[in-house]
Amino acid sequence: IARYKTGDYRAKDYYENDKDIRRTLDFITSPTLAQYGDSDVLQRLKDELISKDWYMTLLDFRSYKETKNKALSDYNDRISWARKMLINISKAVYFSSDRTIEEYNCDIWHLNQEI
Repeated sequence: IARYKTGDYRAKDYYENDKDIRRTLDFITSPTLAQYGDSDVLQRLKDELISKDWYMTLLDFRSYKETKNKALSDYNDRISWARKMLINISKAVYFSSDRTIEEYNCDIWHLNQEI
């Protein structure tokens, strides 16, 4: 929020001054990636990340890259990965759209429940 208020974020500065970001964004319009997508669309994506970047994507680039590399490294240890996967599943909250709608009705909407 502070960066929105101060207006001090310029994606182009990150593109010009960070070789990893520049290499990644340049890859978007490379012949390697263009063979899988529309070159014009890929060029627009790159241009918008450099000129607009409403979500300040490039600010999170380093963190994303580190997290991705950690996940890939963890995945190579299949026993550890399976353990993490099971813990993640076991901590997932039960979700039911029917239950959720019923709670909304009771807590928020207060609609006639005799229907």
